[in-house]
Amino acid sequence: MTRDGITHVVWDWNGTLFDDADALIASTIEAFAREGLPPLTAERYRALHTQPIDAFYDRLLGRPVPEDRRARLHAAFHESYGRRRPALGLAPDARAALAEAARAGLTQSVLSMHPHDVLGTLIDRFALRPHLVRVDGQRGPDAGYKRDHLAAHLRALARGPGEVLLVGDSVDDARAAAATGVRCVLYASGLHALDVLRAERVPVVGSLGKALTVGLDPDGTAEV
Repeated sequence: MTRDGITHVVWDWNGTLFDDADALIASTIEAFAREGLPPLTAERYRALHTQPIDAFYDRLLGRPVPEDRRARLHAAFHESYGRRRPALGLAPDARAALAEAARAGLTQSVLSMHPHDVLGTLIDRFALRPHLVRVDGQRGPDAGYKRDHLAAHLRALARGPGEVLLVGDSVDDARAAAATGVRCVLYASGLHALDVLRAERVPVVGSLGKALTVGLDPDGTAEV
């Protein structure tokens, strides 16, 4: 495994280290059902998923969602997801990938749009702090996109973009990386359809271990 200038890995949380893509989809489907909206399928979710979430709801319905209905959808989603979250675990090879990065001499951090206090609780639940030099969740109102969040994370780490690999699972991760000049590999967690991920023109892989291999080796090839 070569580094090609990379000294640090920024891991996304939801759908990447934390195996919750199916729960996110199921919770959204349930929220739409509670509102009496047309049935939402997992396939439609994966094909249309985008950030920010308000734009995603508009896309799913094919029209702007009224503010009162939007608020009810958010509340129903959070209630549904909150019921599922305690039973969720890490991605199958998350611990192995974290350990492999450490063995390669890389420092690591987590950057997520998940609320910061909840993220910290989850990081501690899985005893991941020893692997990480920094953990940043979302503080304050929903920022919508990860781009500025990633830029602030890099400043806090005092890392230049050429030193960093971002491993995520979403279009928003790829676009945040592109905007900041960071190398990116996408893990196919099931949050997006594969063709949606591939359209971002970054490597798309089927495991976190493969994400490291491809991300650290400029000659690596995508698996999925």
